[in-house]
Amino acid sequence: MKKLSLFFVFIVFFVPFNSGCSSENIGKVDVYEMESFSAIKKNSLTSYTDPKVVSNIVKAFKKAKKEPGVVEMVDPEYKVEFGEESYYLWISSEHGTIMNLEDTHTTFTLSKSSAKTIYELVK
Repeated sequence: MKKLSLFFVFIVFFVPFNSGCSSENIGKVDVYEMESFSAIKKNSLTSYTDPKVVSNIVKAFKKAKKEPGVVEMVDPEYKVEFGEESYYLWISSEHGTIMNLEDTHTTFTLSKSSAKTIYELVK
């Protein structure tokens, strides 16, 4: 019984901690300009490897607020990839919207400060 309790404690405390750290190990963010949902503009890749920039982008995406309802969006401006994640991005200096490529029926809104930071990077 003691072994079972120890295993349970391991699962409850270690697994969430370990998975939460994975976003901190991302070393690169790739940003592509898009022509449409299915077409990337030629030679448009920009890669960010500065740890502070990568961290800011990843945190902004992870903290984005889920919007209710199913959406229909215009073609995205950018595609952003980091780790195993890929997102479409619509951005201005005051507003940002992202959509995970794994769930194209849901959008997330970036905070105003995150939108400004990312806008200054990609423009």
